[in-house]
Amino acid sequence: MKNIVGENIRRLRLKAGLTQEEVALRSGLSQGYINQLESGKRRFTQKTLELIADALSVPMVELFKEEVTRQVPVVTMEVKRYTTRHPSKKEFLSLLNELPEHIVEHYLLLLKMERKVSRERL
Repeated sequence: MKNIVGENIRRLRLKAGLTQEEVALRSGLSQGYINQLESGKRRFTQKTLELIADALSVPMVELFKEEVTRQVPVVTMEVKRYTTRHPSKKEFLSLLNELPEHIVEHYLLLLKMERKVSRERL
């Protein structure tokens, strides 16, 4: 059984650049509880989801959306490390953050293919 709510909490938390502790402080819940929700080890209540949605500044319905891909937060974290070294990539990252996740995944696939082709040329 999928842990859609927990995965969405983690995805939205990472997208907001928050730690579990920060979400816990904002929501009044414990960090352990947030961790258990994200990992699917604990059940949620309507009240706790309201608190978490408020802490993440998203409508509660966002916690229930099932999406095709879950890789965007990881991609975002990998790409962020280049921001400080290559200021010209800031605009690229800004554009990525504004696109829907399925479009970002498409471009990620294209970039991986380009990288593979360029390595084969060497």
